[in-house]
Amino acid sequence: MIAHLPSLLVMLLGGSPSLVFSASDLPVLRARCESDEFAATYAAILTTARAMIDPASSGYANPEEVAAGGPERVHIRAHIWGRRLINQMEALGFASQISGDPRYARHAGRILEACTRLIPVTNPLVAQSFAGARGDLMRGLTIGLDWCGPALSAAQRSAVEALAADYVRNILAEAAAPKTWWIPHHNFIGVAVGAAGCLSLLLAERYPAEAPGWTTQCTALVERWLGEGFDADGAYVEGVGYANYGLTNAILFAEALRRAGGQNLFEHPHLARVPHFFAQSMLPGERVFDARNDSGYAGTQTSMLKLAEALDSGLARWLWDHGREGGEPAFQIIWANKVKPVAPLAAGEPLAAHFRGRGLAAFRSGWGTDDTAFSIEAGPFFPVTHNQADKGHFTFYGRGGRWAIDSGYGNNREPLGRAQTVAHNNILIDGGQQAISGAGTGTNGVIREFADEPASGYLLADCTEAYQRNNHNQPGVGAERALRHGLYVKPSAGVPGYAVVLDDIRKDAASHAFTWLLHTDSANEVELSPDGARLRPLGTSGGAWVETPLGQSGRGAATWELELPAAGEYRLWARVRASGPELGKADSFSVQVDDARPVDWHMPTSSSWTWGLVGPGIPAQPLTFTLTAGRHVLRFLTREPGAQVDQVVVSGDPAAQPPFANELAGCRLEAE
Repeated sequence: MIAHLPSLLVMLLGGSPSLVFSASDLPVLRARCESDEFAATYAAILTTARAMIDPASSGYANPEEVAAGGPERVHIRAHIWGRRLINQMEALGFASQISGDPRYARHAGRILEACTRLIPVTNPLVAQSFAGARGDLMRGLTIGLDWCGPALSAAQRSAVEALAADYVRNILAEAAAPKTWWIPHHNFIGVAVGAAGCLSLLLAERYPAEAPGWTTQCTALVERWLGEGFDADGAYVEGVGYANYGLTNAILFAEALRRAGGQNLFEHPHLARVPHFFAQSMLPGERVFDARNDSGYAGTQTSMLKLAEALDSGLARWLWDHGREGGEPAFQIIWANKVKPVAPLAAGEPLAAHFRGRGLAAFRSGWGTDDTAFSIEAGPFFPVTHNQADKGHFTFYGRGGRWAIDSGYGNNREPLGRAQTVAHNNILIDGGQQAISGAGTGTNGVIREFADEPASGYLLADCTEAYQRNNHNQPGVGAERALRHGLYVKPSAGVPGYAVVLDDIRKDAASHAFTWLLHTDSANEVELSPDGARLRPLGTSGGAWVETPLGQSGRGAATWELELPAAGEYRLWARVRASGPELGKADSFSVQVDDARPVDWHMPTSSSWTWGLVGPGIPAQPLTFTLTAGRHVLRFLTREPGAQVDQVVVSGDPAAQPPFANELAGCRLEAE
């Protein structure tokens, strides 16, 4: 049973929340926390909260460190502060509300009070940060005020509310400025304006003359974002990853606004189609989405769980159940609902989709392990959004493999970076690319034709302009014509669905070298022949691997003894995968070399074998080990159940990349 104080004392100390649940909802939430489904989730929240209030714990949330740490880049440092504040407020606030223990809310109050001193919006590191970073901070303030606010003294609460109001004024003034670059398509609208909208509702009593106007402004901006950032079929112009991020606070605001009797943003027709876009982006037989346009191979967040209830969508519920990442544990409990999951085919999802506003065409045979999926992107650039020089880029997945992949995040203008053509399944002309994209620049393409027939699907992507120039008229390599035909042949007579890509490309009348690029997963091997190339899955090396068993709480280690040929600087690569129902909770080991302090390594979150470079941080930062020649001991220590390791490469060559040559400046270790 959950021990909690009498309800009246809970209301006085833990607060009477309003945004996503009220005091009258607490008995239901407590019963939910005691249920078999959520008992472990709540126990983990409580463990985290206990550590946060214990100065002797490594998990202590030091109020004086609310502005500590973060990357050197000023624009994103406050993202780290904001996300830490969110985690602290959600753990302490939920523990306070469910248990009734006043210690959690009081400590949250100390953190919020420190925010008023250390991270006012006038702090240069806050003022210069991206709007999304301020949105993260505002979400933390929102949860703190709503779940822990009444535990503050009158003076503390007044100061925190004044801080929150300053943030709202700041973000709405920036949104109203004529040259603000993130209006109307960028994810910052959902993140920052959504959070500002939540604060506007909480501040209505303190600022009666201003707060209603703030709410109106936020509602209009989020509504515009849903209308212009998402096309009529639910596709977000920045891809699944940034749709997830933007919707997190937008959905929080939509729910709070609905509960307050305001406009129902869930009725927006484009929002209703978002589950369709996510379903068409999910890899067959996997629990992640395509990594197009600065996304990663990631799953769904709790906003999809709330969409399932708000839209009464069995498809949205299936997407949550099938693709959940495991974050936001409090909201997993709060937004739990009884909507029954309905798989895509049963929900009426088609096997072909053309997202006209986004410029994305997708075909598949289904969502199972034996199915395949093929898509090509060639759409417009919406200033200013995340964009890559990938017009005509195709991906192909299925049958247990990732055959033609997206390289993922690359929001920069580096000529050979992940945002550019060279990092996609495209064509180079004399080594030249489409015009530079990323970090505020972008190129245009268009899907000229799309057809779905009983035996096949067809599309025609026109990428000509992308090879000519970007939105700043910076030139690409140039082409008179750059057309890509895509044919998806549907399964028949035991032959799985497959794709044929035909390119019609011409630079000019002269002779040129055309390089056809194919990026495949590191879990595959490529066999070249005079007639072309064949991809094969590498599978598990040696037929075995080492794992941290699911359902186990003990400690263990995989230990290798190795001989290094020479002293030097070495890096550790490991071929790993995550398993179990929640990949995001099965993706780390602690790695130790000799008697050095172990490094907590958050490895790539993938259900397929993937090479990753060992290092600390999220995402992992490469780490170099200074080692002598001779014998050393390497240990992979258990950290999260479900993490698996197949091979380890200890490389003295900083340029070495998977799948690695047989002759290594180091050694290769098998996990069996």
